[in-house]
Amino acid sequence: MKLSGSCLCGAVGFRLEGWVSPIQACHAARCRKATGALYAPEIAASSAQFNWVGDTDAIASYEAPILHEPPAYKRNFCARCGSPLPVVLEDAGYAIIHAGILDGDPDLRVFRHAFTAQQSPCCDITDAAPQYEGQPPTPDPTELNP
Repeated sequence: MKLSGSCLCGAVGFRLEGWVSPIQACHAARCRKATGALYAPEIAASSAQFNWVGDTDAIASYEAPILHEPPAYKRNFCARCGSPLPVVLEDAGYAIIHAGILDGDPDLRVFRHAFTAQQSPCCDITDAAPQYEGQPPTPDPTELNP
Protein backbone atom coordinates (compact mmCIF):
# COMPACT_ATOMS: atom_id res chain seq x y z
CA MET A 1 0.00 0.00 0.00
CA LYS A 2 1.15 3.54 -0.72
CA LEU A 3 0.50 6.26 1.85
CA SER A 4 1.50 9.85 2.32
CA GLY A 5 0.81 12.46 4.94
CA SER A 6 1.95 15.75 6.37
CA CYS A 7 1.70 18.14 9.28
CA LEU A 8 -0.78 21.03 9.42
CA CYS A 9 1.64 23.65 8.05
CA GLY A 10 3.08 21.32 5.40
CA ALA A 11 6.69 21.70 6.53
CA VAL A 12 7.14 17.96 7.17
CA GLY A 13 5.64 15.05 5.33
CA PHE A 14 6.24 11.41 4.64
CA ARG A 15 5.68 8.74 2.04
CA LEU A 16 5.71 5.01 2.40
CA GLU A 17 5.00 1.92 0.42
CA GLY A 18 4.56 -1.47 2.00
CA TRP A 19 2.66 -3.24 4.73
CA VAL A 20 0.15 -1.12 6.65
CA SER A 21 -2.20 -2.22 9.44
CA PRO A 22 -5.81 -1.18 9.86
CA ILE A 23 -6.44 1.51 12.48
CA GLN A 24 -6.12 0.70 16.17
CA ALA A 25 -8.12 3.04 18.39
CA CYS A 26 -5.92 3.51 21.46
CA HIS A 27 -7.81 4.78 24.51
CA ALA A 28 -4.78 4.95 26.84
CA ALA A 29 -4.66 8.17 28.86
CA ARG A 30 -1.20 9.10 27.57
CA CYS A 31 -2.29 8.61 23.95
CA ARG A 32 -5.40 10.74 24.51
CA LYS A 33 -3.30 13.50 26.07
CA ALA A 34 -0.68 13.34 23.27
CA THR A 35 -3.32 13.73 20.56
CA GLY A 36 -5.88 15.88 22.33
CA ALA A 37 -8.52 13.45 21.08
CA LEU A 38 -10.83 10.90 22.68
CA TYR A 39 -8.58 8.16 21.30
CA ALA A 40 -5.47 7.90 19.17
CA PRO A 41 -6.15 6.42 15.70
CA GLU A 42 -2.88 4.52 15.21
CA ILE A 43 -1.62 2.72 12.14
CA ALA A 44 1.43 0.46 12.14
CA ALA A 45 3.42 0.40 8.92
CA SER A 46 6.64 -1.17 7.71
CA SER A 47 9.58 1.18 8.23
CA ALA A 48 11.54 -0.41 5.38
CA GLN A 49 10.19 1.99 2.77
CA PHE A 50 9.26 4.94 5.00
CA ASN A 51 10.71 8.27 3.83
CA TRP A 52 10.49 11.73 5.32
CA VAL A 53 9.71 14.58 2.91
CA GLY A 54 10.29 18.29 3.47
CA ASP A 55 12.09 20.01 6.32
CA THR A 56 13.24 17.22 8.62
CA ASP A 57 14.83 19.85 10.89
CA ALA A 58 11.27 20.72 11.94
CA ILE A 59 10.76 17.27 13.49
CA ALA A 60 10.76 17.50 17.28
CA SER A 61 10.46 14.57 19.70
CA TYR A 62 9.20 13.94 23.19
CA GLU A 63 10.25 10.81 25.05
CA ALA A 64 8.42 10.15 28.29
CA PRO A 65 10.29 8.44 31.09
CA ILE A 66 9.23 4.87 31.76
CA LEU A 67 7.35 5.14 35.03
CA HIS A 68 6.70 1.50 35.89
CA GLU A 69 7.50 -0.80 33.01
CA PRO A 70 7.91 -0.77 29.23
CA PRO A 71 6.77 0.10 26.66
CA ALA A 72 8.70 3.31 26.27
CA TYR A 73 6.77 6.26 24.92
CA LYS A 74 7.93 8.53 22.14
CA ARG A 75 6.04 11.09 20.10
CA ASN A 76 7.25 13.12 17.14
CA PHE A 77 5.64 16.41 16.18
CA CYS A 78 6.23 19.39 13.93
CA ALA A 79 8.12 22.08 15.84
CA ARG A 80 6.36 24.75 13.75
CA CYS A 81 2.68 23.79 13.96
CA GLY A 82 2.59 21.07 16.64
CA SER A 83 0.96 18.40 14.47
CA PRO A 84 1.75 14.81 15.39
CA LEU A 85 4.18 13.05 13.09
CA PRO A 86 5.04 9.37 12.66
CA VAL A 87 7.44 7.66 15.01
CA VAL A 88 9.80 5.31 13.17
CA LEU A 89 11.00 2.43 15.33
CA GLU A 90 13.90 1.09 13.27
CA ASP A 91 14.78 -1.70 15.71
CA ALA A 92 11.21 -3.00 15.62
CA GLY A 93 10.89 -2.54 11.85
CA TYR A 94 7.77 -0.42 11.86
CA ALA A 95 6.43 3.11 12.14
CA ILE A 96 3.43 4.36 14.12
CA ILE A 97 1.29 6.86 12.22
CA HIS A 98 -1.79 8.77 13.40
CA ALA A 99 -4.54 8.34 10.82
CA GLY A 100 -5.53 12.01 10.99
CA ILE A 101 -2.34 13.18 9.26
CA LEU A 102 -2.80 10.97 6.19
CA ASP A 103 -3.51 12.55 2.83
CA GLY A 104 -6.67 11.28 1.18
CA ASP A 105 -8.65 8.18 2.14
CA PRO A 106 -6.32 5.27 2.85
CA ASP A 107 -9.32 2.89 2.89
CA LEU A 108 -8.39 1.75 6.42
CA ARG A 109 -10.87 1.39 9.26
CA VAL A 110 -10.74 0.67 13.02
CA PHE A 111 -10.10 -3.03 13.60
CA ARG A 112 -9.78 -2.96 17.41
CA HIS A 113 -9.82 -0.79 20.52
CA ALA A 114 -6.86 -0.88 22.93
CA PHE A 115 -6.63 0.18 26.60
CA THR A 116 -10.39 0.54 26.99
CA ALA A 117 -9.99 0.42 30.79
CA GLN A 118 -8.59 3.97 30.44
CA GLN A 119 -11.28 5.12 28.02
CA SER A 120 -12.59 8.68 28.34
CA PRO A 121 -16.05 8.86 29.92
CA CYS A 122 -17.21 11.00 26.98
CA CYS A 123 -16.30 8.38 24.38
CA ASP A 124 -18.77 5.62 23.64
CA ILE A 125 -17.47 2.75 21.54
CA THR A 126 -20.30 1.97 19.15
CA ASP A 127 -18.66 -0.31 16.59
CA ALA A 128 -18.28 -4.09 16.80
CA ALA A 129 -14.45 -4.11 16.73
CA PRO A 130 -12.82 -6.18 19.49
CA GLN A 131 -12.00 -4.34 22.71
CA TYR A 132 -8.98 -4.92 24.97
CA GLU A 133 -8.80 -3.44 28.46
CA GLY A 134 -5.00 -3.28 28.17
CA GLN A 135 -2.35 -4.00 25.56
CA PRO A 136 -3.80 -6.15 22.76
CA PRO A 137 -1.82 -9.01 21.25
CA THR A 138 0.55 -8.23 18.39
CA PRO A 139 -1.39 -8.87 15.20
CA ASP A 140 -0.13 -11.22 12.54
CA PRO A 141 0.48 -9.01 9.45
CA THR A 142 -0.69 -11.76 7.11
CA GLU A 143 -4.09 -11.77 8.82
CA LEU A 144 -4.51 -8.00 8.54
CA ASN A 145 -3.51 -7.37 4.92
CA PRO A 146 -3.46 -10.64 2.98
